[in-house]
Amino acid sequence: MRDDLALGNRFPELTLPDHTGAALTLDDIANSQPLVLCFVRGWWCPKEQVRVRGLVEMQEEIQREYGRIAAVTIDEPCVNGAFRAGLGAAFPFLSDEDRRVAEELDLLELTDERHRPYLPFTFVLDSTFSIRRIWCGFWSWGNPTPDELRLALREIAQAEQPSFDPQGIWGVGGSGPADTGIESDAIWIREDSQGRELWRGVHSGDVPNVGDEIGRSSVDGRPWIVHEVERTDDRVAIHVRKAGKPGPARLVGHHVTVPHHVR
Repeated sequence: MRDDLALGNRFPELTLPDHTGAALTLDDIANSQPLVLCFVRGWWCPKEQVRVRGLVEMQEEIQREYGRIAAVTIDEPCVNGAFRAGLGAAFPFLSDEDRRVAEELDLLELTDERHRPYLPFTFVLDSTFSIRRIWCGFWSWGNPTPDELRLALREIAQAEQPSFDPQGIWGVGGSGPADTGIESDAIWIREDSQGRELWRGVHSGDVPNVGDEIGRSSVDGRPWIVHEVERTDDRVAIHVRKAGKPGPARLVGHHVTVPHHVR
């Protein structure tokens, strides 16, 4: 493993074709959310079939908490597509068929001279791509258990989201301090109509003005409007709240409850 793939360092960006052949970056997949990044030998390894099946069993749980999963193999896209479909996976499988990334990152399993696959590494990255946990499953017992993944993602949420203790911040002003949580030069903080923090994330691009729309809710489609732009010595915090009135509470719209493909 390359020396810079160490805890606390930023994982390097990479671009590879997914199971449809479309080029994807890790940033496209993560979308500024924590990422479970798995390097997989391939469909032909029975140990890896068990390992990836375990990830599939966790995919709804991870998605519910705004995390992402990505698998990288040395198989070609059409093989990855069949492997993915057979397992019922809802996350992308990336193809490093020529082993370019595997060699760059020094992640090849050198003892398998026939396949030259990835060593089965698992990385957990936070919302800024900082490496928070690493496991190597050359021996299957070295792979993370579901509970170990849960604990790693919990630690990230506790570090990044002041609302992990919601009553603690709601009782002292509504939102956590701008300079806490996710470490980024600019963040957005989503709040309810009374200014109570829901969650925060990394803001990319120019800083908007008060009154600007910077997206829409995946739950009810209402726009997120900039309520305040807070500036500190370390960062800019963009406080946003929904505009308009909420719809009927009995109508279900959340993307986890109603997947995009059936909306």
